[in-house]
Amino acid sequence: MTIRVKDIPEEHRVDVFIGTLKDNIQHEVHLWEPNSLEKAFRLARKIERKIMATRKPTTHKYKDESVVSPSLPQPTRLTPQKLEEKREKGLCYICDRKYTKGHKCVEKKLFYIDYEEEDAN
Repeated sequence: MTIRVKDIPEEHRVDVFIGTLKDNIQHEVHLWEPNSLEKAFRLARKIERKIMATRKPTTHKYKDESVVSPSLPQPTRLTPQKLEEKREKGLCYICDRKYTKGHKCVEKKLFYIDYEEEDAN
């Protein structure tokens, strides 16, 4: 079963996103009062990079004798067409596997779904 929610105010989407962040990032993003989801994404990533840069090094992963820095996930934007295609095929929006009740994605990804329906007028 698919539930479509229309007309979610931008302010609410921003609040929901901020609510999913780690506490230390959530607090700083909230202080800046971003007025769009896109600004909240950018701000959270900047704050995360700042925290990572000021963190004392603990263990490093080495590859070919050089330090491998962790790559931060980039948000993936899904178009209405891609959403509809996945819905028709019964696929999970995130991992492209068959969606069933109780489905859990193996890998966590960050998605930005901005869906607006066209007026029928």
